[in-house]
Amino acid sequence: MKHLAKRILCAVLACAMMFTATACGGDDSSSAQGGGETIELTFWYANSVDDYVQGAVERFNSTVGAEKGIHVTAENQGAYTDVDQKLQASYLAGTAPDMTVLEIASVGLFGDGGMLQSLDELAAGESDETFDLNDFHEGLLYNCYVNDTLYSVPFLRSTSLLYLNTTMLEEAGVDPASITTWDSFAEACEKVHRETGKYGVSYPINYWYTEAFMLTNGGFPISDDGKVCTVDNEVSRAVNSYWMDLMDKGRAHVYAYAEADKMTSDIINQDTAMWFSSTGGLTSYIEVAQENGFELQTAFIPRGTQQGTTTGGCNIAMVAGMDEERQAACWEFMKFMSSVDETVEACISTGYVATRKSALENEKMKQWNEQYPQYEVALNQLSVAKGRPNNPGYTEFQVEITNAIAEITVNRADEDATLAALERKGNELFNE
Repeated sequence: MKHLAKRILCAVLACAMMFTATACGGDDSSSAQGGGETIELTFWYANSVDDYVQGAVERFNSTVGAEKGIHVTAENQGAYTDVDQKLQASYLAGTAPDMTVLEIASVGLFGDGGMLQSLDELAAGESDETFDLNDFHEGLLYNCYVNDTLYSVPFLRSTSLLYLNTTMLEEAGVDPASITTWDSFAEACEKVHRETGKYGVSYPINYWYTEAFMLTNGGFPISDDGKVCTVDNEVSRAVNSYWMDLMDKGRAHVYAYAEADKMTSDIINQDTAMWFSSTGGLTSYIEVAQENGFELQTAFIPRGTQQGTTTGGCNIAMVAGMDEERQAACWEFMKFMSSVDETVEACISTGYVATRKSALENEKMKQWNEQYPQYEVALNQLSVAKGRPNNPGYTEFQVEITNAIAEITVNRADEDATLAALERKGNELFNE
């Protein structure tokens, strides 16, 4: 069966000529920035970041927006998958937003499908430090491009991290600083379980963490050229074996991602000493630690044969089909949201990484990092981070690999047959 998203995008391209040069979901009565009526723009975002996003939009509207005659309304669409589905449907209906966040692996899908506006000329027109592509961390730029064309800019970006309840670890006689490799991580889990009867780690099976562990073992689910699925191999088997061994010995609480709320309970009840999650939850986890009386640290994903992790989070993109005036208005907002001041505010408010290099020299950021050194770990980990695959079929494959690995590790499905079927499905999706 053909890839559903690909079919929709083909339909989108067929319908695109029916649209006028006005914004898909904007107010056609809006006039130029030079005077007249305010240009009304809509921005879609995702996940539980309402406080930060709504505050940032208000800051834009009351400053740059007020000066240039631009007003932005931000609307939360749910999860990243909800954004993907709604954006496809709304574009076909001619009601798409002017701008949207996209989970970084989805940029390839929508950019390749012709639904996003190229930002090359807009970015090239910048002549000062307000927007400087060279100021973004290099590891965050990979998923901004599709076929060498800039379609998005970094926004709320992250890596997966190892979170440590150092109070539990130290009570079990484990030095948190010693947890750097697969072996030392397993030893810490064993010691926590032996000394406290609790789990060393709580772990929801998910494609993002699977990617990270494959990277630390010298592999990845897709080839470097983005065309071949590479999961039916010894790298995958070593990762699966590692987790099943921890489970069988009672050292790890592993479950399907649909039951990820179990991790929240384990953390709050201090039934686990470690867990994996996004940097985007760091501010919330610090609050949980303070409320529940334990110390929290962060660390790199444990090293197997090498260090590695994948970046995550979202970029901001501009929807195709707008005239130059609306593009210019959207660009003002995108520059504002990716500015140094806003990346600092986003980092402090949410835990997502500060996307701009110069943000590290910001006095507010310096003070925050001194108070909470956990934030610096994510930035340091960018040096070993890999971008997400840009192949349009990878968005659907994420669901496939999450489900397949859960079947193997949690439900103990036949590993050879499951990996072989997963690789066949991946090659089908990657080459449609």
